[in-house]
Amino acid sequence: MTSNGHERAKPLRTGDPEELGEYRIVGRLGRGGMGTVYLGRDASDRQVAVKLIHPDLGDDEAFRRRFAREVEAARRVARFSTAGVLDARFESDPLYIVSEYVPGPNLSETVQADGPMHGGTLESLAMGVAAALTAIHGAGVIHRDLKPANVLLSSVGPKVIDFGIARAMDDDSAVTRSSQLMGTPAYLAPELITGEEVTSASDIFSWGCLVAFAGTGRAPFDAATVPAVLHQISSGAPNLDGLDPRLDALVRQALEKEPGNRPTAQRLLNNLVGQEDPAASTVDRTVSRSWTPPATARPGAGSGGAVAGAAGVAAGATLGAADPPEANGAPTESVSARGDAPTGDISAPTANLEGGATHAMDPGVTGAHPPPTRPMDHGAPSGPRVPGYGPPSGPAPAPGHGTQPRGAPPHGQPGYGAPPGPGTPPGPGGAAPTGGPSPRQPGGRRRTALIAGATTLVVLVGVAVFGATRLLGGPSFPEGSLIYSDEFGDMESGWDAPYDEEFDPTDDFNLTGYTGDETYAMRATPDDTRLTSAAAFEGDTPDRLGISVEATPHDGPEYGEMGMLCFINDDEETAYSITARLDGTGVEIRRDAGEGGSATLGEANDISGFVTQEDADEPTNTLRATCDLDEDEDTVTIRAWVNESFVLEAVDEDPLPGGETGLMVRRDGGGSGGDVLVHFDNYRLTEIDNGESGE
Repeated sequence: MTSNGHERAKPLRTGDPEELGEYRIVGRLGRGGMGTVYLGRDASDRQVAVKLIHPDLGDDEAFRRRFAREVEAARRVARFSTAGVLDARFESDPLYIVSEYVPGPNLSETVQADGPMHGGTLESLAMGVAAALTAIHGAGVIHRDLKPANVLLSSVGPKVIDFGIARAMDDDSAVTRSSQLMGTPAYLAPELITGEEVTSASDIFSWGCLVAFAGTGRAPFDAATVPAVLHQISSGAPNLDGLDPRLDALVRQALEKEPGNRPTAQRLLNNLVGQEDPAASTVDRTVSRSWTPPATARPGAGSGGAVAGAAGVAAGATLGAADPPEANGAPTESVSARGDAPTGDISAPTANLEGGATHAMDPGVTGAHPPPTRPMDHGAPSGPRVPGYGPPSGPAPAPGHGTQPRGAPPHGQPGYGAPPGPGTPPGPGGAAPTGGPSPRQPGGRRRTALIAGATTLVVLVGVAVFGATRLLGGPSFPEGSLIYSDEFGDMESGWDAPYDEEFDPTDDFNLTGYTGDETYAMRATPDDTRLTSAAAFEGDTPDRLGISVEATPHDGPEYGEMGMLCFINDDEETAYSITARLDGTGVEIRRDAGEGGSATLGEANDISGFVTQEDADEPTNTLRATCDLDEDEDTVTIRAWVNESFVLEAVDEDPLPGGETGLMVRRDGGGSGGDVLVHFDNYRLTEIDNGESGE
């Protein structure tokens, strides 16, 4: 049990290791995009968090190099307000990393359970995270994914974790792809979105977003979709309504669009503590005096914040623990955020935390603002470039079938299931794709869920042109010939269910499974934003097919999505998805082409007759779709129906390879709200008969 009374580790499951190296494994803490985190004990019986890297990643030589580099980068960081990296194996299989175990929920869970922070606790949070960034940047490292899930709340203060996508500042980018933009959407800095240089100032922007979330209960750039969030970050003003006035000015400085106008981490820390270059012991005492440990973990989490947080401890994960606060009997008092930072030309302070490096942070600082990260007279326009995807809520695609140039979308777009990044919007007028048509292949059998790693988002420029139309009235759903059905009354029917027991909605480890009411449950979380599961159909999936399923949301923000997949192909990591928003305001057809990128084929708004969570306790909607390959025309026509009503049609003139069908839930956007939890029932797969096309 932890200090706040919440049990953290879950029992080990069949197939879990009992030991890794010299570490005895005693329980499961969580899982993330890179692997599974276990609670372990070292030779001295000290508790540690051991992250076992997924073997598929370990087979990637480039990942191994990046893993080793990030571990070494993490070890350079001074131990303060962080969870320390204790050990790692990166030269032999299996790969793992060992970090300090921090009992306590993460910031995201705490705010969801207990509401926004205020007063001294909020200021202590801001100070502790600023101190962690001072140590991180002082070692020449950029975090790159600072967000609420990566801040654990211990009994003595916040601790920053997860350097899973961190990269040393002096990295030559030989290991990583420079065209990728990685991070969590709502906490990305504008320069990451526009492809400009990433510096320590990018972490400062994320710090401002994080403190705003902690103090208001929402991200300052909160929207229903990824493009809308990125648009707000690039050109919109932050929503700081309700934030403690004592932190408002400092957070606004951190959220400046121009990186050179943001304070350094050291400047943030100086301002919050109220003195120049405070020692680690001074910061530690100040934080602990005002810090109120979280009273609760996420309701029903069981695993708690230490679980979710430890699950984020990835390659090159984190830093060291601060010494415990001095028991000096000092009275509790708040540390006000001062707005009177010293001004004038001064030398950049070094990272002056005990045990830390003295790497110069930002030479030539004037006042509270570091210099620009690049020359200002290079001819580029000042301020962030606004992405070209249009307003957050664009119009539906124009009626009629657009003409799509042959070939797959450009290489370098988001991978399987990822939304299109900034650039020309999909649909008529979009950028023409390049390359040749993809060869069609029969789909292989798949029963495991495909989970897109959601602690990072890859946003790449480039989209394709597709035809889409929304018709009034429209065709009826073709009856077809039933070839497979599942009412989910048999837990052995073959859908993805990792545990041999009923789905438990209170267990964060349960992302898919059979329920006691004879349905199939799927959950998308802020860390696993897209979850898919293939139907347990053993036969050959036809090229002209229909899918029908009843979908009932049990929880989730209004922008969550639920729906179906067709033409799932494991080898190519491709599929078409047909999803509906939980609030009934949209249906979307997407083409996910693996390495070839992802694009929206069509979308419709305001679905008539859709039953929402406000309309009923268990709002069930029947979702139907057809995926119809025309071999003569070499096109795939995809149609969508909701509750008997035709909604949308889209045509892909570069068909994806054939494959299986399945279900999907999605929680994109990085906005506030809980998990998306949907129960599915009465799944039916039909073969469209010759001459029947739903007209």
